[in-house]
Amino acid sequence: MIWKKLSVSIPDDFDQEIISDIFMKIGANGTELVDDENKSVKTKINSYFDDKVYRPEIKNELITEINNLANFGFDVSKVTVFEDTVDDKSWVDEWKQYYHPVHISRYLTVVPNWVEYQPKFADEHLIVMDPGKSFGTGTHPTTYSCMQALEMILGDARSLYDVGTGSGILSIQARQLGVSKITAFDLDPEAVEAAKANLKLNEGCSDIEVYENSLLDGVNGKVDVIVANILADVIMKFIPDIDQHLNNKGFVILSGIINEKESIISSEMKKHGFTVLEVFHLKGWSTLICKRVKDAELQDGAILR
Repeated sequence: MIWKKLSVSIPDDFDQEIISDIFMKIGANGTELVDDENKSVKTKINSYFDDKVYRPEIKNELITEINNLANFGFDVSKVTVFEDTVDDKSWVDEWKQYYHPVHISRYLTVVPNWVEYQPKFADEHLIVMDPGKSFGTGTHPTTYSCMQALEMILGDARSLYDVGTGSGILSIQARQLGVSKITAFDLDPEAVEAAKANLKLNEGCSDIEVYENSLLDGVNGKVDVIVANILADVIMKFIPDIDQHLNNKGFVILSGIINEKESIISSEMKKHGFTVLEVFHLKGWSTLICKRVKDAELQDGAILR
């Protein structure tokens, strides 16, 4: 099988996760990070596309999205894009070396499904993932921060909506932390299938329902927690619908927000009766833990349920 390889070389001080996020936005199924042989450009981020479905426009989309970063103050003058062709034999096994167990916290580790890993602690939870099928395997700052936020606030939560589920990793974590009723949504049909496959890799998660859906459009019902790890521009469209889907004293976790847009999201949440309780900052990204103002005031500043 033949693959198209798109590579982005960046200076050593450029945030590599932003490039990975752009790859995700244009439809990539994963990225690898390698040292570049060019001494002046120390890092290269690669992604691979099936040659049978690859469109030349994908490279143009990648370049356009990178150039748009200049509008947010990023210096992209030394960022370069390359295209290459590789065969199946040279790629399928090579990309696996870039995925390793990721320790999210003392109690939670994400493990690629081909790696044999023994827990270090009796109470350590393992989430088994196939990183080759989608993003959201714990390595991206937005996923990492979302998982830490969920561990902080779930408490006695019994229901959760996972909006923009991607790989399904947040739904798997929520189930392992005791949430009994979980529903996941994603607009991308490939993400839906990837999430279903990853759910099967984890014991006790087979009953989690995953639907192809745009945000929570057409969805009825309320839950204790809503988590949405999606792009900031999409979150802005989603915020007006949050209140009607959230139980009393419920929590909202919003991620996929570059630091520069954090204040915009916070202000919009305030307009709809929510306050930001906590913010995680990691490698240029923001993850917000939010609650209705009236519920937050009753808790007198406490975050945990």
